[in-house]
Amino acid sequence: MEPDKHTNQKSKTSKLSAFIATFLVVVLAVLVFLYHDKLSPSSISEVSGSKAQAVSNSDPFTYENGSKQMFALMGDDLAIASTTGLQLLDSEGKTITRQIFSMSNPAVCSNGNFSAFYDVGGKSLRAYKGGDYTSLDRENAIISVSLNSSGYLAVTEEEAGYKGSVTVYNNKLNSVYKWYSGSGYTLDAVVSPDNNTLAVLCVESSGSVIHLFHLDSETELASISLPNELAFKLCYNSDGKFCSLSEDAIYFFGSDGKQLSSYSFEKYYLANYNLSDEFCSVVLSKYVSGSNVSLISFTSDGKVLANVSLSDEPVMLFSQKQKLLVLDASGITLYSRDLRVTKQNQIVPGYISAVLLSKGTVLLLSSHFGEEYKFS
Repeated sequence: MEPDKHTNQKSKTSKLSAFIATFLVVVLAVLVFLYHDKLSPSSISEVSGSKAQAVSNSDPFTYENGSKQMFALMGDDLAIASTTGLQLLDSEGKTITRQIFSMSNPAVCSNGNFSAFYDVGGKSLRAYKGGDYTSLDRENAIISVSLNSSGYLAVTEEEAGYKGSVTVYNNKLNSVYKWYSGSGYTLDAVVSPDNNTLAVLCVESSGSVIHLFHLDSETELASISLPNELAFKLCYNSDGKFCSLSEDAIYFFGSDGKQLSSYSFEKYYLANYNLSDEFCSVVLSKYVSGSNVSLISFTSDGKVLANVSLSDEPVMLFSQKQKLLVLDASGITLYSRDLRVTKQNQIVPGYISAVLLSKGTVLLLSSHFGEEYKFS
C-alpha cells in the first residue's frame, strides 16, 4: 500500500529534523577535535605568498601516503587533497608542489588555472594559482568551498552568533563580499559565471531555502523555498542558470531565481552525480545494493537529454566540456552529453577515480598512484 501525501511529508520532515540534529552534533564534535589538536605541529604551516617549485623526482603520478584522496583537474595538472595535505602534479606526473598539513576530511575544487584545497569540518584552506599558493585558513569550521570558472571563491563556514556565513573572494583572492545567515544553516554557496551573483543554500526546519544576492548590494535579490526538501548542493551553468540537488530531486532555476523545472527521483536512490557548468548528470538506483541503475543527463533548464541503463553502479563520474567519463569496477566509458557511447574499455579493477585529460587520454587513479590510459 502506497503512503499518502501527508505521510510522505511527515517522513521528509522527520528526515530533515534528524539531519539538523545530526548536523549540530557533528559541528560540536568538530570543534572539540580542533580544540584538542590545535597545537599539533602537523597543522602549522607558513605558506602565504610562497612560490611553488617542482619538488619530486619520484616515479610519475605517485602521491603522498595520506588517505581519503580527492582529485580535481587544473587544466591538465592533477590536484590531490589527502589527510596529509596537498599535492599538484603536472601533465607528465611530476610533482609541482606539495604541502604537508593535517586534514580530516580533505576536498579540492579546481578550474583551468586555480585550485582550492580544504578540510570539510576543519579550518584549513589553501589556494594555488600561477605558481603561488596562499593560506586562507579559517577561524571557523569549513562547510563547503566552491570555485567558479573565473576564479571567484565562495567559502561557506560556521559563524559565531549566526547559523553560518559565506565569504566571496575575487580571482586575486581579495575578499569582496560576506553574508551572515540568521535564519537557516548554510550548506553551500556558488558565484555565477559573470561574477555578479551569489547563490547560498540554507536548511531550515521547513526545508531548504536558496538566497540570491548581487555582489554589489546587501539587499537580497530573491529567495527560493524548497519545502520539506533537504538540498545539499548548488551549481551554476555557463549560461547563468543554476541547479540544486537533493536526495529526492534536482531543481533548475533561471538567473533571476525563477524555477524552470524539476525532476523527481521518485522511489529511486541517488547513487552518484556530476554537476558541471556544461550539463548535469545523476545516477539513480532502484535498490540500495546498487542494482537496476540509470544514468540521466540534463540541459541547464532541466530538459532530460538522455536516460540510459547501466550494468554496474559507477565508482565516479567526471565531465569535461561536452563529455562525461564514467568509471565502474571493471571498465571506463566515455559518453557525449546526450549519453551516446563514444569510447569504452575494460580495465583492471581497483581504481578509485579517473579524470579525462584534454588530449583525450584518461588518468586512472588508485589510492597511491595514477596511470595514463588510452582508449583502444
